Amino acid sequence: MISKGKIAIVCRKCEEKAINELAKREILDNDRIIRIGLACSEDQIALCRCNDPVPSSIDLGEAHRGVDADEMALDLIAATSEERLNFWIRQFRKCIKCYACSINCPVCICDECVLEERTFVPEKGIPPGLAFHLIRAFHLADKCIECGECERSCPADIPLLTLRKMTKGDMKDLFGYSAGDAKSISPLLTTLDEQPLEDESHEC
Repeated sequence: MISKGKIAIVCRKCEEKAINELAKREILDNDRIIRIGLACSEDQIALCRCNDPVPSSIDLGEAHRGVDADEMALDLIAATSEERLNFWIRQFRKCIKCYACSINCPVCICDECVLEERTFVPEKGIPPGLAFHLIRAFHLADKCIECGECERSCPADIPLLTLRKMTKGDMKDLFGYSAGDAKSISPLLTTLDEQPLEDESHEC
C-alpha cells in the first residue's frame, strides 16, 4: 500500500517553480509537499543570472537581490535578427546530441521524448539540425523555470540558459505568462503530443 503522507522538500526558488509546474500537470500532488525554502547565495545567483532568487518562505539562508538582466541576452536583443540567427547557428553547431540538457531538466517530463522521434529529428547526424533545438525551445516555452541545469550540464558550453531566458521573456511580453506560478495557466493550446490542455479558457 502506498503511503499518502507528507513529503518535505528543500527547495530554492527555481525548484519551487518546478514543483508548481509539475503540480499543474498532475505529475505530483502539491498538497502532500512541505516546502523548506532555501535562499541562494550571491554566488549562486550570479552563476544563474537569476532575477527572482527568493523562495516564498525562507527557512535556510538569507535573501539576496537578484541580477538585473542576462547580459548576453541583452546583447542579442540589441543585435539584428540576422546576427542573432548566425550566433545561434554557431552555438548549435557545437551540439553533440548527448541529451544532457533534457535528461537534467526538472520539467522535462514526457514519457517519450519528441527529440528522439525520427520524424522530427533524424537519428543520424551530429550536430543535429536546427529543428532539435527549436523543438526543445517550444517544448519548454511555457514551463522553463530558469534553473540553468541545461547549460551547466552541456559539455559543449552552449549558452542554453540565455536562450531559455530570451524565450521566457517573449512569453511574458506576448502573453503575460511566466512559468513557475502556481495559478497561471499556459497560453499554449496543445502539448507536443497534440493533446489539448484541459482548461475551458483554451477555446480557439
